[in-house]
Parts: sequence; structure tokens; C-alpha cells
Amino acid sequence: MTKTLPGLGLIAAVVAVAFQIHNFQPAISPLALCVAFGFLIANFASWPAVAAAGTSFSSKKLMRIGVALLGAQVSVISLKAIGVKGVITVILVVSFTIFGILGLSKLFKMSGELGLLIGVGFGVCGATAVAAIRPQTRATEEETSYAIGLISLCGTLSIFVLPFLGHLMGLSDQTFGAWAGAAVHDVGQVIATASVWSDDAVKSAVVIKLSRVCLLAPIVLILSLRHRKYLQAQGQRAENSAKVPLIPFFVLGFMAVAIIQNVFDIPARIHDDVVLTSKLLLGAGLVALGSGVRWKAIRAIGARPMVMGLLAWVIVAGVALVAVRIMGI
Repeated sequence: MTKTLPGLGLIAAVVAVAFQIHNFQPAISPLALCVAFGFLIANFASWPAVAAAGTSFSSKKLMRIGVALLGAQVSVISLKAIGVKGVITVILVVSFTIFGILGLSKLFKMSGELGLLIGVGFGVCGATAVAAIRPQTRATEEETSYAIGLISLCGTLSIFVLPFLGHLMGLSDQTFGAWAGAAVHDVGQVIATASVWSDDAVKSAVVIKLSRVCLLAPIVLILSLRHRKYLQAQGQRAENSAKVPLIPFFVLGFMAVAIIQNVFDIPARIHDDVVLTSKLLLGAGLVALGSGVRWKAIRAIGARPMVMGLLAWVIVAGVALVAVRIMGI
């Protein structure tokens, strides 16, 4: 355990800086900063060899615990608040986003795993969703970092572009809030986008956004089953198949936390502490991930995913607006 301390200390310091910046400017995703800082240190300075054990521990153990604790953000109450029309809207928008971006990734001749990361990140909850599903994909560290960076860029653009378009179209507070909640990726960016409009828009946006987060549980479960089949297809059969659990333990943890969150009356302070702990652990894992990424590998991915992501951002925002207006939420 003592071997992990230098790496954990370094990563904790980086995570602290990232979250302090986020506290100063909530529109900036702390998880995106964690990836960026890990990448910058490793590529423009030097990631110390003594930190290797702690880095490995963070990228595996801490990341998985963070994903399990994400279950605290799943709230059935938010689904009840938006009603049947809202639930249908959320499911349609998220489904279109994921499958639409997968289709675009094929059109742009991109890696399907990168398309999956971008699709789920756009559709559910930004960098948090990418961190949650990454262990259940075959995506590389470079693809994961690229996806998080792209999602952060598009979410930041939404803060400026969506209010401008909303005023041009004369949207009401509730309609604009629902649009922001359905179209923007990271929770912080959703709040920032809606707060430019009004307090009523923020309330509407948060409810829709939290409803999207509820879909993270079934998506993680489906991808975990998909990944298990892939591993078995690669030769992990017979005696090795027992080593590949039907449902990974951290996914079971995610589901258990989600059930506790919705069945028991958890004090708000404890709930907030669990959510924060989840983000900090995910941040630690993403710092470790960023430290393993090299600029040459990022550059090799090329500009096509960037073009595809920006195109997808425009299409998803348009579809979200149409869905919100048709459903009247």
C-alpha cells in the first residue's frame, strides 16, 4: 500500500486544483480538467516513475468505486416530476443521440468505440458518462481523452449559443430550460446555460437533466453484458469464463447505490457527500488516464472525430428542441 502513496498524493493534488477551478467557474467540467492536467503533466513535464503504483490503483480501483457511487445521482423522483411526456422525450433524445452518433462515426470512418463514448457522453451526462462506460468498452486511453475533450468543448459552446438562439426563437422560460436540459451534456454546463436565461429555466433544465442521468444505469448494464460477450469471443471461455463476471461488481454497486438512493430517505448532506466523493474518485481515475495519453496518439486520431462531434452537437440540439416543442414540456 505504501507504494501507492506518492502517486495518490500527486493525483490528489491535481484533482484538488481541478475542483478548485470548477468551484471558481462552475461551467468548467472538473473531470475534463483532470484528464487535461494528467495529459499536460505527462507530455510537457514528466509523470514520475515513483507514482506508477498509485496511478494504476487510481485508474482501476478508484475509478470503479467512483462509478458505483454514481448511483446516488439516479432519482426516480425526477422522472415523476416531468411526467410521461417528459420521460418519452428524454428516452427519444438520448436514444437518437447515441445511435445517431454511432451512425455518424461509421460515416466518418471512425472507431466504433470512440463513437460510443461520444454518443453516450452527449446523450447522458458528459465526461461522467464516459468515465462510467469506459471500462465496459474497448476504447483506448487516447480515444477516451479525445471524447471527453470534445464533449467539454461542445458543452461549453452551448452556454453561449443556445441562449442566443433561444432569444431569436422567443422561447419561454420552461421551454428553454427543457431544451438546455435535453441538449447540453455536463450537469454544470446545463446549469450554466439555463442560468443565462432565468431561474425558472434552471429548474426546468435540472429536472430534465437528472432524468437523462437515470438512463445511465441500464446503459452501463447493457454495455457490461456486451463487453463480457466480446471477452468470451476473444477466447476467454471454459475455465477462464468464470473470471469474467456476468455483471461486474462495480455495476452491481452502482445499482445497489441507486436502489438505496430511491428507497430510503437519505439526508441531503450525506447524499451530497456521496455525489462529491464519486466525482473526486472519478477525477482521480481520469488524472491517471490522462497521464497515460501521448500527444502523438491523440494527433493520430485525426480531425474527423472533431468535425463529426461538432456536426452531432448541432443535430442533437436541433432534435432536442423539436422533441421538447412537440411534447409541450
